[in-house]
Amino acid sequence: MRGGLPNARVADDLGVSRETVRKWRSRFAANRLESLADRPRSGPPRRITDEPVEALVVRTLGQAPPTGDSHWSTRSTAEAEGMSQSAVSRM
Repeated sequence: MRGGLPNARVADDLGVSRETVRKWRSRFAANRLESLADRPRSGPPRRITDEPVEALVVRTLGQAPPTGDSHWSTRSTAEAEGMSQSAVSRM
């Protein structure tokens, strides 16, 4: 490795595996910054886009639950956002 921190240190600092750091560095060496952009993922496309996720985060961080509870639960969040409880849990 030339310059920078060892893969093990970077992995520990970022909470990822050494193999992930090795992959990032290999991609960067081959194609510079362009290679570090997100790539299309396998599987079906997302059904919940960024806008509903952002609305959920804004609501839960900026408003108290309408039930008078001290915090939002997945059930109260799902009801308020018109989503399923499992969708809220995944977010």
